[in-house]
Amino acid sequence: MKKLVLFDIDKTLIKHSDAHISAFSEALKKVYGIDSSIDVINYDGLTDQLIIIEVLKKNGLDDDTIKLKLKDCMKVMIDFFNKIVDNDPIILLDGVKKLLEELRKDNVLLGLVTGSLEPIAKSKLKKVSVDSYFKLGGFGSDDMDRTKLIKIAIKKAEDNFDFRFSDNVFLVGDTPRDIKAGKEARVKTIGVATGIYSKEDLEKSGADFVLENLKDKNRFLEIIYGNYKKENLV
Repeated sequence: MKKLVLFDIDKTLIKHSDAHISAFSEALKKVYGIDSSIDVINYDGLTDQLIIIEVLKKNGLDDDTIKLKLKDCMKVMIDFFNKIVDNDPIILLDGVKKLLEELRKDNVLLGLVTGSLEPIAKSKLKKVSVDSYFKLGGFGSDDMDRTKLIKIAIKKAEDNFDFRFSDNVFLVGDTPRDIKAGKEARVKTIGVATGIYSKEDLEKSGADFVLENLKDKNRFLEIIYGNYKKENLV
């Protein structure tokens, strides 16, 4: 049975992206005239579209005004991010590269489920040289609902990689919002305490499995394969 593993990016695969945060501030100011950091809300686990909306609401804008310029705001974000990403000190988290290499070697299908807009997500991963591992994804530019992004990613796997959705999809993320979305999409969830949430927080959110980080490659593989033998999973 083929396996599909879907990874969040920020604080799951990488530490963070300063350029991404700066791109929000630049776009909010240029498109809406709002001089605001996204720190005015708890944005961990939110899609980029929802972050924009919630920050603007916090600054007093109404839904119609926000919706009118939302696409313009996302375009400005992408353009600005691409201008400054070369100087962004993006750091891959410990254990990630070795884990991805092992999963690819074992023919596990790898994808992304991230709130980041697709061009920004791909640029981040290219910067740390892991973009080639991921064959598909659900991105913040596809929808603002993270649960829908999981379903989008699974549909791409079914349409393009002869994948059949059964009890064989794992979502990896660092926030309770990742776990909630995974449960709503009926996939197995792996919480990693590499962000602001502890193992206990992720356990309370209902994660099927919780890891301190992605350094324990063997434990991760045990979760993915269960009682199956790896040689049968092709």
